[in-house]
Amino acid sequence: MSFFTNKKPRVGLYILVWVLAFVPSNIAVTLLDTFLSGAIIKSVDDLNNYAFISFPLMTIVSVAIIVFVYKKFPNLKMSKVMPWIYVFSALSFSRTFTETKEVFEPLNVDLTIFNIGLILTFIVQALGVRYFFANSKQW
Repeated sequence: MSFFTNKKPRVGLYILVWVLAFVPSNIAVTLLDTFLSGAIIKSVDDLNNYAFISFPLMTIVSVAIIVFVYKKFPNLKMSKVMPWIYVFSALSFSRTFTETKEVFEPLNVDLTIFNIGLILTFIVQALGVRYFFANSKQW
């Protein structure tokens, strides 16, 4: 049990908690995305409505799950985790940006609002996780 309660946690615990936090978060966001896209998007014109509704909900769900899991491991220092969150979140959002552009470019859809929402989602998600830990003992 010292693996979970060690005052100086090893890299293995950081990786395990990363998996425990981000896999459920990504599953929940994917399920929410699938449900909301099916419920909201009936035509290409509904893409901005989808962005306004789904991005805030997916951000809240994602941040809540990540914070919940990391709060269960108070010996982990979030200052060591946050750079990885920034990098992998940026990669994920850039992949989403690229895929969305490739899909909608042939349809001549204006993605300005969608892309701004995507960028804001990245910023709020990264800073949202940071907000819960910045002034705590876990930082």
